[in-house]
Order: sequence, then C-alpha cells, then structure tokens
Amino acid sequence: MKILKIQALRGPNIWSVRRKKLIQMRLDLEEMEQFPTNKIEGFRERIETMFPTMIEHRCSEGCRGGFFSRVERGTWMGHVIEHIALEIQTLAGMETGFGRTKETKTPGVYNVVFSYTEESVGMFAAESAVRIAEALISATEYDVEADIQKMREIRERVRLGPSTGVS
Repeated sequence: MKILKIQALRGPNIWSVRRKKLIQMRLDLEEMEQFPTNKIEGFRERIETMFPTMIEHRCSEGCRGGFFSRVERGTWMGHVIEHIALEIQTLAGMETGFGRTKETKTPGVYNVVFSYTEESVGMFAAESAVRIAEALISATEYDVEADIQKMREIRERVRLGPSTGVS
C-alpha cells in the first residue's frame, strides 16, 4: 500500500459540513485491492487482539461490534485503516469518531477520511494506521503503544492552553 497524499481539512468540506477537522488521505491499496479482509487468514483475530476496544465501533451496521462483523464478511483495507486511525487517536486520549472511506475513479485508490482533535496528531495517525494495517496483514509484531505515546507527546507539544483552546 502506498500513501499518495495526506491533507488536513479545516472547515466545511465535501465530507461533512458539521465536522470541520478532518484528515483526507489518498491511499493506493496496490495488490491489497485483491484481498478484502475475509481473504487474509487470521486477520480478524489479529485486529481483535490488537484492538479489543474496537468492539465499540458500530460502523455502517449500526450496532456494537459492527466493524468486526464487516471485517469478518470482508472489507477493504482503506476502511480498516480509517478505523485504526480513529481508534489509536481515541486510545491516545483524543475522542474522534467520524470516518468515511470511498473509492476514487481510479480502481484501488481510496480517499480515507477521519476526524482529528489535533491536526499533527491526525497526520501521524494516518501514517501509523497504514503501518499497523501492514503489520496485521503480514502477521508481524507492531508496537502500537509506542505510536500512541508518540501521539500523546505530539498533542502536548502542539495543543493550545486551556483559555486559548476554549473557543
């Protein structure tokens, strides 16, 4: 998989009028376009083990565990990366929750969109989510906690003070 572009959206946009803080990542799935999650042996078990709290991701199913149901039936890696990016931000103490993934006119190339609290954390989360997905696909170890800690450090370095951040 290859990230073609990452940009921060800061205001009303084509994805949402209400959600003004979104990351839009253009992602080429390359060979993974041929492998939805149900065709990757052990993928569901690995992602559930790495992120048990994703049981709360309702996804388009609209119910607890909806995302894991989608993974079981088969979904594309762009969708998985969207959910990973949201989850790692949440685990780092930044509630997000909005995401969308849509294929572009180019087969295998997706717009992966998700909300952020701090822009530089969201940018980091995009890249981290791709690395995590690649580790899950190949069944290799990945230190998710190190990325979560890095996001906390970025947030502390860049966020506004309490009185400035009120608005």
